[in-house]
Amino acid sequence: MPQCAGDNGGPNCRLLLERNNDLMKRITTRSLALGLLLTLALPTVTLAEPFQINGKPIPDKVAEVNGVSLDSQLLISEIKVYRLMSRQQNKTLTEKEVAEFSHQALSRLVDQELVYQQAHRKNIRIEPKLVEQRVEEVRKQFPSKQMLHTALDMQGLTMDLLKTKFEKQMVEEALIRQEVVPKVKVGDAEVKAFYQKHLDRFKTPEQYEIHHIFTASLQSDAHGTDIDDPALRKKAERLNALVDQDAAEKTRELYRQLQKGADFAALAKEHSEDDKSGAQGGSWGALPLSELPESLATALKKLKQNEISEPVRSPYGYHILKWTKIIPAGHVKLSEIKTDIMNSLLREKTMDEHKKMVSKMREQANIQLFY
Repeated sequence: MPQCAGDNGGPNCRLLLERNNDLMKRITTRSLALGLLLTLALPTVTLAEPFQINGKPIPDKVAEVNGVSLDSQLLISEIKVYRLMSRQQNKTLTEKEVAEFSHQALSRLVDQELVYQQAHRKNIRIEPKLVEQRVEEVRKQFPSKQMLHTALDMQGLTMDLLKTKFEKQMVEEALIRQEVVPKVKVGDAEVKAFYQKHLDRFKTPEQYEIHHIFTASLQSDAHGTDIDDPALRKKAERLNALVDQDAAEKTRELYRQLQKGADFAALAKEHSEDDKSGAQGGSWGALPLSELPESLATALKKLKQNEISEPVRSPYGYHILKWTKIIPAGHVKLSEIKTDIMNSLLREKTMDEHKKMVSKMREQANIQLFY
């Protein structure tokens, strides 16, 4: 199914995504910082104990792409994040699943390197200051440089590798804009045909027009209790508790300001860590309660129109909530969702063209895999 493209997808756009509104899909810079912190709950990797998948050590050099070596650090980082996110979703991974993911991740890293090389041949460069801006956004989420570097170290990353990750992502985005996007077209007839074919997807249940001020935190039970090393476990517990305490105190202070008459939209714009809704004064869009975490749905049901909730905990952090209206169940008209469908089809075609471009690069490349 097509995906909503860009940052302008409103409530109707979410219907194209089968109304999956998990806050985890709105990854913010703070989310990356929290991910780095959570890696402290993963086993350390030392030279004496090589990182292993299914009993098989990952070699220092995992691939060579047109003579350029890819070392294991970025691959190990991808695997750790995968394990981390699965743990946050209370999913237990099998060794087979981790092994399959590791090979998929390696394939993506190879593709990324091919794109990076192609971009350089076309003189596409990212200014260092733009990369540094992204890094600085991450730095701001940590109370100290020491905590940032500790989290990076536990994830098998260095600051230079983090910059490399950001640079390659930005280079790939630039190449897609220059080489792929101009080739992709979608007409009105194609939009109408998609709408008619998938009409059932545009039925709307009863929805609440929700506004929130959000502060990201960790799951309440994410305290590293499964870590064998007592010292490492205590370090993870302290960091997790510190992040949660900071988020709770910030949210309580914002709630006190609201009780004293502060403007909800103004506070959301300045303080909410859900960047998309924060920029719109806290507007989260129209959502069915069934798609929200239970704690949020329960809190919203208790509120009257425009009434502000006390801080509410969800698996992702703390929320201050209100709803402004209830939208009855109905059906989205094509005129209301035409732009969203067009953006979705454009993105789908763009991704298809991107895959074709990378596939052609693979055919012409000299690739050696060592894992």
